[in-house]
Amino acid sequence: MVSEFRKQKLLHLFNIFFDIDASGSIERNDFVLAAENICKLRGWKSGDDKYKETLESLIKIWEGLQTAADADKDGKVTADEWVAMWETYARNPNSGADWQLAYCKFMFQLEDAGCDGAIDSEEFSAVYESFGLLREDSVAAFDVMSKGKPKVTWQEFQELWIQYFTSDNPNDPGNFIFGAATF
Repeated sequence: MVSEFRKQKLLHLFNIFFDIDASGSIERNDFVLAAENICKLRGWKSGDDKYKETLESLIKIWEGLQTAADADKDGKVTADEWVAMWETYARNPNSGADWQLAYCKFMFQLEDAGCDGAIDSEEFSAVYESFGLLREDSVAAFDVMSKGKPKVTWQEFQELWIQYFTSDNPNDPGNFIFGAATF
C-alpha cells in the first residue's frame, strides 16, 4: 500500500509534469504539450532535429506508460492508475520497464543542458521553472538532492530516481529530484 507521503510525491509528478493540460488524466496530447514546452526552453523550433527527437522520445515514453498503467484501456491514465503503476515499480525498482528507464535518462539529459555528464543547480532549476515551479524552491531542492555538492552525476541521479519512487522517508535526498522543496 502506498503511504500518504509517497502518494503526494507521485501526484506532484502526475500534476506538474504529466497532466500538462490539467484534464485530470494523462493522455498522448500531454506529451506533445510537454515536448513543446521543453523545446521552447531549449530554443528548438518545430522543424529542428532536436525537436523531433524530443517529441519521439516523449511519445515512446507515453506508449510505455499507457501500456503499463492504463488498466481500463481507455487511452488515458488516471491518478489512481498512475499511483498503482508506481507502487508496482516500488516493489522491484531495479527491474523497471523500458519506458521508465527511458524517462529517467530523458530527464537527466534534459537537466544536463551543458552535456557534461552532470547536472548543476542552474540547469536543474531552469527546467523546473519552465514547468511552473518557483526557481527558489528548485534551487533549495537541488541543494538537498545534491547533498550540498555543486553537481549530480548520472550514476547519482539514477540512485536518487529510485529513491524518489520508493522512499517513505521525507528526509531522503531523492525526494527532491523533481524540483519540489516540500510536499
